[in-house]
Amino acid sequence: MRVQTEEWRRFIPGSRMYKGKKTLFYNGEILWDDENEEYLIYDEDEQRSWEVIIVLPGVEVIPDMSFYECEKIETVIMSDSVKRIEHDAFYECESLAFVRLSRNLEYIGRGAFTHCVYLTSIFIPPSCREIGNEAFCGCKKLIILTVPRHTTLRDRVIGGAALSRAFRIKTGVSGGLGSRACDGGGGG
Repeated sequence: MRVQTEEWRRFIPGSRMYKGKKTLFYNGEILWDDENEEYLIYDEDEQRSWEVIIVLPGVEVIPDMSFYECEKIETVIMSDSVKRIEHDAFYECESLAFVRLSRNLEYIGRGAFTHCVYLTSIFIPPSCREIGNEAFCGCKKLIILTVPRHTTLRDRVIGGAALSRAFRIKTGVSGGLGSRACDGGGGG
């Protein structure tokens, strides 16, 4: 699914259909209240029904736990304004199979894509400086991981079965992909 630049202008934040899929056009609002452990904007039924997330231009940060356990999300398309994906942002989005990262992404937080079991490939842009602990743990089908040479990898970025299959196109990455298998949760 490709979104052309001119199409961005007509998107209105909120939830609606896009190419036959229940879609959230995300405008950067804080969705998750960590202290009270609840979603702030959408009711649980709506939040659990999203299949596509399109991050609109102007959004620079995807906050902590924004799409935590949104199990029906299959596709995430980020505008190139996104610079940071915070911790557990897409944790246990079990159906997530395709992510188009921002070309200007600088940071992926711990557990950001933990247990996205259908994610098969991820291409980290050259602008990314750091990938947090266990960012891709539990991504059992991950077979291609491209990481720029200068990117720092924190502990156990991936692990387990995915570690034995992952293919790094760039070499000389600082940090490690995870000599120990990931132990589940996004924290680390």
